[in-house]
Amino acid sequence: MNGATTRKPSGSGFDAGGGRLPPAPNIIPNKKALMGGYRNDLVTGFDRERPPYDEANTERRQSSALVDLADPIQIHLLTETALSDSKQYKILSQEEVDDLKKQIQSLTIRIEQARANLAIQSKYRDAAISMAKLYSPPRPESKRRSLLGHRMSDSAKEAEMEKEASERRCEELAAELFTLEKRLMDPQRRLLQHTAGILQMTHRVSSIKSKQSQFGQPLPNGIPGSPESLYTYSNSRNSMEPPADDSEFDDRSLYLPLDQMDGQSGRGRKNTIEIPLRSPIREQTTQIREAMDRIKEENARLKAAEQQLSAEKESLRTQTTGQLRVISETEKKLEILNNRLRDVIVAFNPEENGEFSAPGNATGSGDSLASQLEYLEGGLVAAAEEQKYLATRTSHDTEDAAAAAAAMAEAAAVSSSLAQVEDRMQALNREMQDMLEQSNVRQPPPPESSEGALDEHLDYLENTIQTIQSELRRAAELSSSVSAKRQDSDQVEAVLTGLWDIIQSGYAEIQKQKTTRRKARTQMGLSPDDEEDEVSSDEGVDMNEPYSLQAFSTKVQWLYAQATSLKEHKAVLQRQIKQQRDLNSKSENEKDLELKTKIDDLEKAQAMLDDSERAAREAQEQLANALDDLDTLQKTSAANESAATRAVQDQLKERNATIATLESSYQDVQIRLADTETRLSDLQTLLNQANDRLAATDTSAEQLQNAIKDKDDELDRMNMMVIELKTEVAFAKAELDGAYGSRRQRAAEAAALTKNSENGELNSQIQKLKDELESTLKDFEDITRDSIKAEKEKLDLEAKLDDALYAKTNLEAEVAALRERLEKEVGRLKEQLDGERLKPPSSPAGVGGTRAGASMLSEQFRATMKEERKKFQEELREEQARRRRLEDEVRMLKRGQGIGRSPLGPLSPR
Repeated sequence: MNGATTRKPSGSGFDAGGGRLPPAPNIIPNKKALMGGYRNDLVTGFDRERPPYDEANTERRQSSALVDLADPIQIHLLTETALSDSKQYKILSQEEVDDLKKQIQSLTIRIEQARANLAIQSKYRDAAISMAKLYSPPRPESKRRSLLGHRMSDSAKEAEMEKEASERRCEELAAELFTLEKRLMDPQRRLLQHTAGILQMTHRVSSIKSKQSQFGQPLPNGIPGSPESLYTYSNSRNSMEPPADDSEFDDRSLYLPLDQMDGQSGRGRKNTIEIPLRSPIREQTTQIREAMDRIKEENARLKAAEQQLSAEKESLRTQTTGQLRVISETEKKLEILNNRLRDVIVAFNPEENGEFSAPGNATGSGDSLASQLEYLEGGLVAAAEEQKYLATRTSHDTEDAAAAAAAMAEAAAVSSSLAQVEDRMQALNREMQDMLEQSNVRQPPPPESSEGALDEHLDYLENTIQTIQSELRRAAELSSSVSAKRQDSDQVEAVLTGLWDIIQSGYAEIQKQKTTRRKARTQMGLSPDDEEDEVSSDEGVDMNEPYSLQAFSTKVQWLYAQATSLKEHKAVLQRQIKQQRDLNSKSENEKDLELKTKIDDLEKAQAMLDDSERAAREAQEQLANALDDLDTLQKTSAANESAATRAVQDQLKERNATIATLESSYQDVQIRLADTETRLSDLQTLLNQANDRLAATDTSAEQLQNAIKDKDDELDRMNMMVIELKTEVAFAKAELDGAYGSRRQRAAEAAALTKNSENGELNSQIQKLKDELESTLKDFEDITRDSIKAEKEKLDLEAKLDDALYAKTNLEAEVAALRERLEKEVGRLKEQLDGERLKPPSSPAGVGGTRAGASMLSEQFRATMKEERKKFQEELREEQARRRRLEDEVRMLKRGQGIGRSPLGPLSPR
């Protein structure tokens, strides 16, 4: 299965009933027997044996020739037998199926490598056998002795040893291949049993049999109906459950010819079963293809999202760097401002405040921002106390009468200014509350405007400033978190910008009110100079000043100082008014006229006081009602919110712990990612080197093939020369025998001539012929030696070519292994990285929905990655199949080149 081809032994690996046979003893045949069994496979290149085809069954050519697919009875019997046999087969889980497929794939790769090695070693063995035959001594019955004699006895021994070593290596490889093929049979058998069990479980029989068995009707002519397993499914292991009543089978169609099965016979009877236009398997295949296309699109979308997240990560890192720079600048500015504030406090009273603590140094990382703000708050409180002390000391030094007159005038001015300040403070507090609510910061509503509400407004402003400081502190604390920096910084920036706009608009409104009041006093005939005591220091404020963190900090400090000084000023004025009233009560006899005036003023003030008290009572009633409503609301909501609050707090703690874990795991992932990138670069370098070596090996193989071809041509020429020389020698010998007779005759003539004193000329001719014959024999021996040397060189070149091919195969295997390791490592890192990205965020709000969404997305991602792994395995199998085909083609080409000539076996001289 899965394209794995193995050598199957005769018989089945499991019995017909689905149960396993008792385990057979682990018997491994003899190595020589194994090598003999693989001999035919080596000749055919391990081509798969083709099963007998049935030319009649054109739709399923892999079926047996004895099976008639058009016979429903035979198909029914085969189906029932298969269902009965596969009833007890074990059904595996998806993980077990994946593991079995991985085992089959791994064993298949190892088997292919072992087969390639065995084929190469068999060629080495054949070459060694040929060399051993070349150097073997002549047979005893041969009377001819070799020209080389016994000088090659050492070479013969070496050739014999090399032959034995090659045969031993081939036998070891054959034993290893047999073991691997035997190991491959078990996962294939389990996977086939799982497939048969699944098909048996999802099979349903025809409704005719169930109906007839239900109503007790006999089968027509004892022939069962045709199964409909191709279009019906069930979830039970019982394949005999009755199907729905919407399908019927006309058993009379069994006796119709095949060309009349479509309902066009002379009877005109129509089958009650409508033949489906499209097979459900084809529809399922189409659906699977559509799902694969959707998964590919989803994968592309996820890759685009990953790239977008990387871009956002880079932008967030840039923004974080900018925010850290702004925070460090803010720390430095706060340090400078605190130093100036300390100088001002020391200038108030150098003797007592000379040892006032100095602010801490700015670290530049945002850690000292909270301490700088706390020091600023403490310095402002100390400055307010010093101002209060100076105001008290100044009030005791002035004269009572002048103080009373100034107090009355100042009281009137302060009363109007206090009313304006209360309105301004109320509007400012309301706008600040709206801005904080828009920034998702909970803040109670500001107090209503009433007499004596300035303290409440100032307290509310202080609380608001503290809230802003706490928000700033929280933003500084959260600046270390990469995932929340951007949102918190934007929120703090928006809040600060909104507060800056509120303050600037408040200043503009105050200036507008002052301008209107001055115009009114001018129209009433009053001098504008009379209200110089009402002019505050806010007239020097630039209304068009742009927002900056330093300007905002200065503005907040100034507001705090103004609010504190106004509060202290009000207390001083109230005390002066009380003192003035005491003086007026003591000098009643001396100031009768003033008393009448004061009485009139007192009556007016009393009327105003009555109005204020009435408004205060109304406000108190409204406040009491609001407090009652608030208490009721708190009592009703406390019980409902306590559990939720505790749960949210627990979740927040868990989420904080999770955030810490995620940060540590993110750092680990970053480290592992860096290591993996380094390893990937190393693997890429190794892959490039392997490709270079493979290219060099291909080049050397081509050169060796060209050299072998040249040597073959040269060997052919030498053989032709040997044949020609042998022919010339035969002709010369025949001519010599014809011209001078046989050797015995020439010897007799030579003996007779030696006796004769006149044989000098004949002796010289005989000596000349002997010399020519010796030179001819010497040339013939040289030619024979050269041919043997050329044959040796050819054998060496063939061995080098086989070594190059073996090295090429090893390099290809190494490249495939490296590529597989690279892709596995990249896939694993992608899974880890995507799993980290798909984890739920650290926000406490919407915990349940986020977890559910993340879980669903994680499941979808796992399914997507499983499909991608399956696709990668299919591509890998296709690549291996292509590689095997190319190797088969190379093998066939080499066999084609070797046909028609004897690579080893030069002609021996005769």
